[in-house]
Parts: sequence; C-alpha cells; structure tokens
Amino acid sequence: MPGRRSGDRRTSRSRLDGFRRGDEIQVFSAGRQLDGNGTFIRVEDGFLVWEDNSGVRNATSLEGISVRLVRRRYC
Repeated sequence: MPGRRSGDRRTSRSRLDGFRRGDEIQVFSAGRQLDGNGTFIRVEDGFLVWEDNSGVRNATSLEGISVRLVRRRYC
C-alpha cells in the first residue's frame, strides 16, 4: 500500500502482544503521559484501544506512542 511502511504495524503490534485485556497501563506520546492511567482493551488495525480512568474508550494510533504496564490483571 503506498505511503505505509510494511513493518510498522507488525512491529507495533508485537510489542503489545504480552498485554492482556484489563491490564492497567499508562500511555505516552512524545514523552508525555496521556489521560493518566487506563485499562488495556486490545490492539486493532494499528490502534491501541483502551479506557481511561474516566471511563472514556480511546483509540490511539500506535505511531509514536509508548505504553507502560502498571499492573497486570490476573484472572
């Protein structure tokens, strides 16, 4: 596909493969934390889907973000 680098999506997705639905996370863009802590939901079509502490569901592009695990959700 023109304009898309072939490895970006796969690399971004693989770095989040260890996260599980319900894990508490922090999301950073350009080194700044977005919306405090939140809850990991899934990765879909190049986006991180997560819920912030206010209960708002977010879809954040995996381009240029960092995600840190705060607490693992154990089932």
